[in-house]
Amino acid sequence: MAEELKPYRYLVDGMSGDLKTYRGSCHCGAYVYEAKMPHLFKVLECNCSSCYKKGALWVVPEPGNIRFVKGDVNTLANYTFGEKTINHKFCPNCGVQLLFVGDATLPKPGEEPRMGANVRSFQHGQGVDVWNILKFYADNKEFRGPYKAPKFTGPEPKAVIEGAKVYTGSCHCGAVKVALKTKPLDKTSTETIMECNCSICNRLGYVWFYPQKEQVEIEGEENLAYYKFGTELFGKSFCKTCGIPVHNAVQPISEEELNSKIPEAQREFVKGMLSTTPINLRVLNDLDVGTLNVKQVDGYNRPPLYVEP
Repeated sequence: MAEELKPYRYLVDGMSGDLKTYRGSCHCGAYVYEAKMPHLFKVLECNCSSCYKKGALWVVPEPGNIRFVKGDVNTLANYTFGEKTINHKFCPNCGVQLLFVGDATLPKPGEEPRMGANVRSFQHGQGVDVWNILKFYADNKEFRGPYKAPKFTGPEPKAVIEGAKVYTGSCHCGAVKVALKTKPLDKTSTETIMECNCSICNRLGYVWFYPQKEQVEIEGEENLAYYKFGTELFGKSFCKTCGIPVHNAVQPISEEELNSKIPEAQREFVKGMLSTTPINLRVLNDLDVGTLNVKQVDGYNRPPLYVEP
């Protein structure tokens, strides 16, 4: 958050309007909070190296207007970097980024640190649509100097693809690095690139790409945490240190388990996924997802329906 953004402390329209209480939560339900703000507001979409990778959309209520009703803010996983004046808070179990605490400079004695909420964690049904909400875009790529992308040093993906390009990327702290071999990704790409508003994808800001396993190499897998729910066929990975969502680890399943555990309508989809390593394109350091043809899919209203905590 650059210093020049301080005048946008509240980022709202209709400042004189009544306050509304918005309820936010991680996906696993360990942390639930409430944020009081005017019912009309803008969100801050920052393109700094950290906010971009997690797809965060920030609002900054007045001091004291965020309170936790479940879980303790002090037990959230904490990540800070650079001059360490801003702390990024995420659930250590499911990886959902909930808050930032801090500012471009440390608070003065007696001053309460600024706290922002990630609107992606706001619960469904409160009139917040992250695809169409009013946004204030902040170009912070050069804030405190350019981001030094961690270098991938692992092997090149084994896939043989004519005219392929190897993209590399990482989480923010560099503990996890990835390489993806595919035909160039741009506006002319015919590959499926998808953004879903289901309960987990919406919260984590994924932009999904579905390469075959041999197209992907991951370095530092031991630094990943995995979150599974529902059928537990998919392990949503995120860096244990910085919380950046990396990929979807498709779990092996036998034909017998497939037929007994997975509804018939979903079996062909699952079979197709078994040979893939879905990647969150936000982790690639030399690609801007805003330049791609991203298909938006309504996954929230597909059964089984998620129960908000």
